[in-house]
Amino acid sequence: MKYDFDKVLDRHGTLSHKWDGMEEEFPGNPQALPFWVADTDFPCPRPIVEAVCKRAAHPIYGYSDISVKAQGLAAKWQEKRNGWKAKPEWVTFSNGIVPALSAMVAAFTRPGEGVIVQPPVYYPFQDSVVNNGRKLVENPLVFDGEKWGINFEELELLAADPGNKLLLLCHPLNPVSRVLDKEELKRIGDICIHNEVIVAIDEIHSDLTYQHKRFYSLAGLGKEYERISVTAMAPSKTFNIAGLQISAILIPDEALREAFVKEMDRRVNIPNAFGVTAFDVAYSDPECEEYLEQLLAYLWENYLFVDRYLGKWMPKITCQKPDATYLLWLDCRKLHLNDDALEHFWLREAGLALDAGRWFGRGGSGFMRMNIGCARSLLAQGLGQLREAYRKRGF
Repeated sequence: MKYDFDKVLDRHGTLSHKWDGMEEEFPGNPQALPFWVADTDFPCPRPIVEAVCKRAAHPIYGYSDISVKAQGLAAKWQEKRNGWKAKPEWVTFSNGIVPALSAMVAAFTRPGEGVIVQPPVYYPFQDSVVNNGRKLVENPLVFDGEKWGINFEELELLAADPGNKLLLLCHPLNPVSRVLDKEELKRIGDICIHNEVIVAIDEIHSDLTYQHKRFYSLAGLGKEYERISVTAMAPSKTFNIAGLQISAILIPDEALREAFVKEMDRRVNIPNAFGVTAFDVAYSDPECEEYLEQLLAYLWENYLFVDRYLGKWMPKITCQKPDATYLLWLDCRKLHLNDDALEHFWLREAGLALDAGRWFGRGGSGFMRMNIGCARSLLAQGLGQLREAYRKRGF
């Protein structure tokens, strides 16, 4: 089936957080065009829609269970997409990766112990540490002017501290949209093995890796890495079903798996009735994978459209080439605005709602994160508004 990603679907009135939540999240200009929260404005794959509608036709929406085939589907998807031959019995489930991250922190560390994060990073990482009463330990990413990477020398020092027990790794790196090379992942793994640090990896955007890069799961690079790895995956971003709240957590080590499951049980982890249906279809129907390939091609053209437009009309705002995701990390530092002024410019003057770089922690100042998971006509409208605001400012 050929999907029409150019078609604009009006999401107003659907309780969409991205569109209907503007009044609360961006009171300074709730009429701004939303290019912020990480879901897309594209329809889900047809097989998922049909399966959910069929389930909804049954008039009882009671408590539901994960299907008997779900573990195998998650493991098979990992092998097919990332080359990791995971075993079905390693797979557990969560009602979303963010709740799982919080459970990982609670399960694998004790109050006061250190958890390493690598800002700028998806902000729930920091929250999951602080809200669990753990020590937030930062290992900021480094930027060489072209790409972001890991500060390995500092990571070695932090991992050597016996008080630091867990590394939260966001891979692909969000918000900077970078996919790490195999050698970089192995170096992270080797450091953590040597220092007995567990690595919890959020791979929610891994399916959205572009053709010029190869995505690797750390646990798939060798048995030694499986022992320390806790890998979170989900169809949420891939197929635009984040609202159905279901994720798979792959944990090869039995003791770690038992600790995680025990913590999730304590938090009342009840599967979403429609999520369990969508999960099985997403990872088994060939049309869903066909959808993904079409989606990646469209998103890449969206990136090129933004990059060329900025280069032609707004050269002081630069767009870094993404390895994955529909999230662009825009470098606005040449505008010479502080963060308050930069956010005012985008929201009040350009009429665009983006995630501010500083939301992601250290290293985010002067940047903005733009969601390009939308019809190209909406991108063109937004960039036109930005161009006019840029012109008026005389940048």
